[in-house]
Amino acid sequence: MSYKPGKTSTVPKFSSFKPKVETSQPQSEKADEPRQHGGHSSHQKRDRHDPAIVASHQADKTRHLKPSQQPSPHEQDGGALFVYDKRGDPLIRRYGGNNRREIPNYRRFGSGRILGVDGYMRIDKTRSRDEFFILGYHESRSLLSGDRKSVLAKGGHHKSQSVRVRREESQTVTGLEDFVPLRSSKKRKRDGAESEDALSEDEPSYRSIYGKSKNHEHSDSDVDYASDASAGPRDRAADDPVRFKSIELSRRVRDHPEDIDAWFELVNHQDILLRISGQDGRHPTTAEVKSFADIKLSMLEQAYSHASTDSQREKLQLRIMREGSKIWDATTISKRWEEALKEQGSSFGLWREYTNFQQSRLSSFQYEEIKQLYIEQLQRLQTEASTEQLKLDRVRIHEQIIYVFLRATRFISDAGYRELAVAAWQATLELTFARPSTLPEQSEVKIPSTFQDYWESEVPRIGEEAAQGWAAFERSDGVLEPPEPRSSNAFMSPNTRDGYKAWSIIEQHKARVATNPARTMDDGAEDDPFRVVMYADIQDLLLYLPKEDIPHIHGQLLDAFLVFCHLPPSLSSSSIVQDILQDDFIVRSPASLATETSLGLVTSFEEENKRPPEFSHDYQRMSVTPNVLFSSPRWFKYMEKIRDDVPADLYRWMSTTLKHLVRMFEIRGLAPYYLAFESVNEPGNEKKTAKALLKQDSTNISLYLGYSILEWARGNKDVARTTLAAAMGLKTIMIHSRVSLGIAAAWMELEDNNLTRSILQLCALSYNSSATSILESPTASPAQILKARQFLSSNRDYLLSSGDAENAIIYAEALTLLEYLTQQSNKEPSSGSQGDIWSAITSISSCSDDLVARGLGSSSSHERLLQSAARLLYYHASQGPFRPGFLREQLAKYINLFPQNTIFLELFAWREARLSIDDRVRSMLDKVVLVEPYDCISSRIFAIRHESRTGNIHSTRAAFEHALESEACKNHPGLWISYIRFCHERKELRSKTKGVFYRALQCCPWSKEVFMEAFATLVRDMDSSELKSVYNTLCEKGLRVHVEMEEFVEKWRREHKEKDKAKR
Repeated sequence: MSYKPGKTSTVPKFSSFKPKVETSQPQSEKADEPRQHGGHSSHQKRDRHDPAIVASHQADKTRHLKPSQQPSPHEQDGGALFVYDKRGDPLIRRYGGNNRREIPNYRRFGSGRILGVDGYMRIDKTRSRDEFFILGYHESRSLLSGDRKSVLAKGGHHKSQSVRVRREESQTVTGLEDFVPLRSSKKRKRDGAESEDALSEDEPSYRSIYGKSKNHEHSDSDVDYASDASAGPRDRAADDPVRFKSIELSRRVRDHPEDIDAWFELVNHQDILLRISGQDGRHPTTAEVKSFADIKLSMLEQAYSHASTDSQREKLQLRIMREGSKIWDATTISKRWEEALKEQGSSFGLWREYTNFQQSRLSSFQYEEIKQLYIEQLQRLQTEASTEQLKLDRVRIHEQIIYVFLRATRFISDAGYRELAVAAWQATLELTFARPSTLPEQSEVKIPSTFQDYWESEVPRIGEEAAQGWAAFERSDGVLEPPEPRSSNAFMSPNTRDGYKAWSIIEQHKARVATNPARTMDDGAEDDPFRVVMYADIQDLLLYLPKEDIPHIHGQLLDAFLVFCHLPPSLSSSSIVQDILQDDFIVRSPASLATETSLGLVTSFEEENKRPPEFSHDYQRMSVTPNVLFSSPRWFKYMEKIRDDVPADLYRWMSTTLKHLVRMFEIRGLAPYYLAFESVNEPGNEKKTAKALLKQDSTNISLYLGYSILEWARGNKDVARTTLAAAMGLKTIMIHSRVSLGIAAAWMELEDNNLTRSILQLCALSYNSSATSILESPTASPAQILKARQFLSSNRDYLLSSGDAENAIIYAEALTLLEYLTQQSNKEPSSGSQGDIWSAITSISSCSDDLVARGLGSSSSHERLLQSAARLLYYHASQGPFRPGFLREQLAKYINLFPQNTIFLELFAWREARLSIDDRVRSMLDKVVLVEPYDCISSRIFAIRHESRTGNIHSTRAAFEHALESEACKNHPGLWISYIRFCHERKELRSKTKGVFYRALQCCPWSKEVFMEAFATLVRDMDSSELKSVYNTLCEKGLRVHVEMEEFVEKWRREHKEKDKAKR
């Protein structure tokens, strides 16, 4: 760069790097200089306040300012105590920070902790600039950022003084050790010059603007020096509960290796460490998952060597196979499974995991082999149950049989053989509920030969019109007539020239028609051998339960049947039903997952507040209560309409089967469920169905309650009130049922904005004879309110103390409503149409804490209680002013108690801002909901729906990916199909659709619907060779095909060519 005389240089001058003339200073004067905490010398202080140095700095700064930017004479007054700079320093933008010479020395007290913040948060300062982050537990920047000071800051937070670690002398490598050092003891030079990182930490630094740095001196703040040994793991874990728990669990398994529970806690704790290993909220990568799986596998194998009982070895072996499947290759997995089954061949959990492995392995999957696997397990369990003497153990085995049977029929149906699966359920329900009473008692549980005669006679069976059942067939000596032959409906030929697309349309049509077993004389039965199901086809699959065990397990069997029909369970809350609801090989929804991503449409704050929650969910998890089973348009639905989403014949069979179970076989507990099913799928027939059911069972309070809710939702308020009054007037009504009816009546009046009538309904519960006169009063007196409160609270407490939590929560809910309507704490905002939500939630919290203290925190009764609280919270928030923080706080508590509950999740996400910086919904999902052991299909579907509503295409795709990588959903055909269609419908993701399809085949090789996506969604994106390859794989695996594709395509093309020639 040339130099021109007379022109001022614009290159900045750093006068602090010039050599200074050292002046001698008396030793006594140095001793009198005050020192700062941490070793900053007074020389720096004099630099800050010496007028000469300050003037030099100001002059240096002024040289860089344009004339228009220089301070005014008043601002440059050297005699003034302060300097006023109203324009600021323009060099901040150029150099990226303030002039460090103008910043006085300071230090922070408390190692960056933030005063007044609940919980543990700290300010993390980066490098030498005034940049900082506010970090919570486990949040940190990358260790590879190159900022050594920030890395060392992660070592501990509990001391108020910063510590700079000095390497000990013992760490120096001399070359005489008995090991080869990974790092050289001498720093190499590159290009003849040492890098900054090559300088020793203890050598003096010459980069300070104040000259050579002195020992124990730091450029930013006061820093103490310590050796590596001073920052031990116990000190670093003082403020980190996760690290502290790691240390404690490691000590437990080291001191007591025989404690298998401690080993499991340590293994489960690795999942927490895996979640917090991500930076900036990202999900763990595949490499991190495999790395942690390897760590857990090593721990489990150590624990297995110390196991002393068969149950311990079984649990450990099951967990070993789960973790090993993440890192082993196919050969190793197969070998390890053979070894595991030899050691623990009778384990039901191991069989289940082994079946998952075999059924989801495309390379070795064969339909007949997997079907035989289910048949062998059914026969083994039935043999084990026949020899078991203890009733509880026998019931447990029968529950396992029901699970295997449900899963086998779901597998058969997914593979395309729906007639066989439906026939197996028809025969099982006949054997269980239509069993003739004249059958002789047998010591061996074996299906009577007369049932074969009943099946082969082809008379109407359960679920079909004019069916009377096996018992009626026996009573009539087999003279019942078979139904009339059915003719096939005409089907219009597809209007397309694409032969593959036409084949797909024809194949799917034939699959929809072939759902129920056909009779020999039905039209088209001779062309398809699978249409008619003979007794020999199902005899190995059937369940024949002992008569004395049926009352104990019939609820589980009926719930399994409902799940097979794509319906939620009704009667049982047993552990096997909960396992079924979390099994991605079983749970299905007839409707495809709808994901409508937001297109950036900006809505106003008022419109966002008026938006109601999503009350309808295809996959939902909630406790069954009357207000969700018979839901109104303003609350959540337990059951969705399926009539339009399943084949017509299959829907008629499901509806008729439910009718037969309730009306013909008199299963009283299923009557409200059937009424709800009819109200959802056949609207308008509620009155007719309810009258028929009440005529059969006139004392069923649930029917009265359900019918009144349905009439209230339709706007027939007088009919609803009359129905409830009639139910309360029954002579045989129990007091608990009467309170349930009173709660429903109070809610109706509350929704009608008649708070006074609602209070009277609750007060009338404490009176028996004079209840009618109280309801006719204009208002409730304080004495009546006090008596009602005493009546409800005393009954609630008594039932809780006696262990009857199911009825205790009825009184707790009534008391909550009474507190909401009558108290006036003024601690939360409210209007004239609202009550006191704070007092109501306080009452709920008191009862909830009592349930938790009694060990009932995870019971269904507790969940129903919190659902009633959530309903009241939503009502209060939708009627007037409310504090969102209060709503969020309560729902967060409920989610922590029941992470799978869809009501709590949806209401928690309801009023959250779409563009919030701290996304509380995502945080709740990642930390509480989508973690083991609570991760399930319904929660994953909720996460995908939430991203589709509030996020964008890419965040929704990420939610799909995380769901399909999880253990809870990776083998769910419906979710894979939804992901394929989601990618294909978005232009940005269409190129990835084919890859997603092939991944789906790898995970769900038994699902014909997944294969058919190639001919439906991807038919234009795949060439003929790819489509033929998919079809050949479909046939090789043994899945059901109605029409031969290659012959059909050739014939279709030939016909269209002939048509084209004829037109010419």
